[in-house]
Amino acid sequence: MELNCLTAGKTLKFVTDGKTAEYHPGDIWAVNRRSVHSASGDPNVDWAEFGLIIDDDFLQAQLPKSANWQITLVGPQAKQNDPTGYAAIRTHLIAIHDILAQGISDLARLSVLSHFYNLLVLLAQSFTIPVAPQNVKTNPSLADTVMDYIDHTYAHPITGATLARQFHVSLTTLNQQFNANLQMSVNRYLRLVRLMNVRRLLLETDKSIDYIANICGFTNNKTLNRNFKAWKNLTPTAYRQTYARYHKIDTSCFQNRPL
Repeated sequence: MELNCLTAGKTLKFVTDGKTAEYHPGDIWAVNRRSVHSASGDPNVDWAEFGLIIDDDFLQAQLPKSANWQITLVGPQAKQNDPTGYAAIRTHLIAIHDILAQGISDLARLSVLSHFYNLLVLLAQSFTIPVAPQNVKTNPSLADTVMDYIDHTYAHPITGATLARQFHVSLTTLNQQFNANLQMSVNRYLRLVRLMNVRRLLLETDKSIDYIANICGFTNNKTLNRNFKAWKNLTPTAYRQTYARYHKIDTSCFQNRPL
């Protein structure tokens, strides 16, 4: 599950399973773990977003019923439904951001955990509904075939929807198979493959960020920056400056499918 807070920018269009919501600076929202999602906005705007990715295994260990949660902290309606709970979650999320920005210490870690567990309680109380568990018959051969195709064509303008058409299945079915076999959606796997190849090129070449974005399937360097920073907490340029001089590439590790 992802919990997001837009802290700067303009109107952000966020599409979740084909449904579009608009968010503005100060808004918060959550994304269910099996949802296919994407964000878009003015590429000339300086965007700032803070969020948490809550691991499924951790969450279910703390709250077993969360395995069948459907998160309802989505879109402007969530704020209207429970303004008090919405404001409280935002307060805890911003507090975590501010604490982390000051550096980690033992006391800071305890404080972050305190805010984090309060977030879980508020989500459970105000922004979840139970859903019936789905029994999906796994088809590893389909997932393997699509993964292999992605590994060879990630630089092309492919998406989960185009892959579903390519392999004659619905996007829902394709995502069910990826979630059952990899615990991630097909678009998330595609993004991860692209980002891993971006990382490789950052560390083993001196190619420009624009070139790397294009050759790895990102529409522009702003899209790459946003996705890479969400992955590594650094922009591509900062990551290269920090790690390239220490890193010795073993290209053999890229002969197999990225994990």
